[in-house]
Amino acid sequence: MPQRALPLVFACCLLLAIACSPAVSASSPVWQIQGEEGGFLLGGTIHMLRPQDFPLPEVFDLAYDVTETVVLEADLGALVQPEIQRLLFEQGFQPEGRTLADEVTADTWARLVELTAELGIPEDVLARMRPSFAGLTVARALLGRLGVTEVGIDGYFYRRARADGRALRPLEDAREQMEMLLGLGADDPDRFLDANLDDLERSREVIEAAISDWRSGDFDALHANLIEPSREQDPRSHRLLFTERNAAWMVSLEMFAVSDERELVLVGAGHLGGPDGLLEALRAAGYQVRPWRGDR
Repeated sequence: MPQRALPLVFACCLLLAIACSPAVSASSPVWQIQGEEGGFLLGGTIHMLRPQDFPLPEVFDLAYDVTETVVLEADLGALVQPEIQRLLFEQGFQPEGRTLADEVTADTWARLVELTAELGIPEDVLARMRPSFAGLTVARALLGRLGVTEVGIDGYFYRRARADGRALRPLEDAREQMEMLLGLGADDPDRFLDANLDDLERSREVIEAAISDWRSGDFDALHANLIEPSREQDPRSHRLLFTERNAAWMVSLEMFAVSDERELVLVGAGHLGGPDGLLEALRAAGYQVRPWRGDR
């Protein structure tokens, strides 16, 4: 792993798009959370995959078979509704008469144009974007070049649950999630984009390390290598993307632990490990937390 921290917007994209390779794991990407009155299953997810990464690891299908409700970070159906698409254009693009080049130094703009040209993103389209949307767009395009093009675990189980008539619940409002993502980098857009460009150049190494940690079920290592260093480089984005969201989700998780149904909760793998990750927060709250491999 590079010593320099991965910027949060690209780290977020990677955790939304890490590709998985077949392997036997001593741990598991699915964990059992058990309290005195009940429990639920908690899976670390990959939101996009390569075509060759299907079928998914069997433990996810086993978890789906023994649960009644699927819980995702947000309502995936709502993300494609006209209201959210309007928000994307309102907050993802520059106001009339202003361009992205106005917000960053000439050097950062030149580097960004060079990379996006390689990725097939027209300069005039890039110029209309705000920093966060530009960062997400570039990261997504680069991942596409690496073959990460398919809907991943969240999308797979969203579609499956809809087809089966299975109950679906979101952890957060789709509009609030989109507003949070589009607000990243607003405090220092030049530093935000420049840092992303530095680490995009090392993306293959980052992806391979993240795959290894994810497949081994070592979410603490994944967090330490991919997320934790960002506290110093971009503390505001770290707080918005991880710390505050994890704390808000804990309210729902504790409700699932005492509900009459058994839930399968699926969240990005970067939210599980580390000192302020969900696994540690659940342990601190008194729950038994252990890898789940298909036992009932």
